[in-house]
Amino acid sequence: MHEDAERVAHQFFAIEGFNGAWELIEKPDRTPDEDAEMLQRAFASRWHWGFVGGVEQTATGDWQIAHCASLLGLGALAMTYARRSLATCEREGWTDWRRASMLEGVARAAAAAGDRQEHAKYYALAEQAVAEITDDGEREVIASQLATVPKP
Repeated sequence: MHEDAERVAHQFFAIEGFNGAWELIEKPDRTPDEDAEMLQRAFASRWHWGFVGGVEQTATGDWQIAHCASLLGLGALAMTYARRSLATCEREGWTDWRRASMLEGVARAAAAAGDRQEHAKYYALAEQAVAEITDDGEREVIASQLATVPKP
């Protein structure tokens, strides 16, 4: 495959996988097969971003895997990927909506894992980070995501 065509294909499937997983995340009445597809799409998207994405895309891919795993009650898997996304955030020095989102991801994963201490810690950190987002639209998006995390 020509290098440009390969790049285009990876980008196409990265975006399709992410968007498809997100549609399933938002679907209130997923079937067991759709649950499996949701997680598979998140993994596929992240894999493709590994070829064509930057740090933000791969960290967001890790965050989405954690989100899907959390919804499915796969706490250990969720924590693994939530921690990966947060580690990238910290390494990159992100202080904006990305940091708030990654903290929300760890809070969600900790809730799924049944880790009350980590859940409470990261939920509080996420709330604080959301409050510090200066852009109203970005703050609203992350606040709406945090609102779907069980309160400690």
